[in-house]
Amino acid sequence: MDLREQILHTATQLFRTHGLNFTMQQVASSLHISKKTIYTVYPGKEAILMDMVDMLFAKIHQKKSELAAGTDPLEKRLYAVLTALPEEYAALDFRRLDELEEKYPAVAARVRFQLATGWEPTLYLLEQGIKEGRIRPVNLTVLQKTLTAAFEAILSCAEDDNTSYASDLEDMIDIVMHGLKERDV
Repeated sequence: MDLREQILHTATQLFRTHGLNFTMQQVASSLHISKKTIYTVYPGKEAILMDMVDMLFAKIHQKKSELAAGTDPLEKRLYAVLTALPEEYAALDFRRLDELEEKYPAVAARVRFQLATGWEPTLYLLEQGIKEGRIRPVNLTVLQKTLTAAFEAILSCAEDDNTSYASDLEDMIDIVMHGLKERDV
């Protein structure tokens, strides 16, 4: 693992325990290096956060592609793709977008950009489901915009209840997949 990867890994671990309040000194101390060494790789904390966001979404997009290509029934693959989080990030609580917007607006913008991209596996499954008559025809552009806004809304929620981001994400996708209509018993 090169120094950049070590810094990202350590910063991610510190984010897990301290949120955005982790410091460059904590990263340096954890790696037994000086802050000056970190600054030879990253100009500042914002650059680390940018790479953390890109790394996370690259893993999410990779997992979505793998899940979409699987052999499970279409509905199960669609649900898995929409709730995809790599295992190493499942314990992280991402509901800090408002705080990120306040402290690091460029990083928040990167998160929003990432939420709006990488929809190919999801759209592929939706189109397949519509074509097979397993999903009712809907305007996929509107659905994508709706889901992107919903993901962002969940990310903007303060941690004010006892649920996790992953749990909130699953609840949201359950509503999307099954609607509000009472299920037949």
